Amino acid sequence: MAQATTRSFAGYKILLEDATSPATYVAPCGFTERSVRFTKEVNDVNVPSCDDEDAASWVERDIVSKSVTVSGNGVMSLEAEPRWLAVWQSDLPFNVRIEKSGNLAAGGGYWLGKFHLTSMEEGAVKGNRVTKSIEMVSTGAVVWTPASS
Repeated sequence: MAQATTRSFAGYKILLEDATSPATYVAPCGFTERSVRFTKEVNDVNVPSCDDEDAASWVERDIVSKSVTVSGNGVMSLEAEPRWLAVWQSDLPFNVRIEKSGNLAAGGGYWLGKFHLTSMEEGAVKGNRVTKSIEMVSTGAVVWTPASS
């Protein structure tokens, strides 16, 4: 049996658009965990059998909306702190790029969309470093662009 091909931690990046250089994306330093959750909201509809109205209905679902949530946890990087504070203070969404390393055959490419920083938590435990947790939610479409080759 062949061993699975996988992507490393560094091969899955969350990047924020640079505030001073549009269309330039930088990864805030400090994350030791990151995740991206893709969700769909659906409406349920019971569709009865026309042949046997007493039979249990099958549920059909129609897509209502899609959303992406990005989470990150790690140490509080002093270099990244001003950028996180700026996006939290702003009421406007900001561009986020979610990169997957690799070529087209390996599923590489990136997601790009606007997000709001909805939560930011900092914490400290004696004997450890200060930590930061964030959560961002999409606003509008998040578009996938596959790697070129």
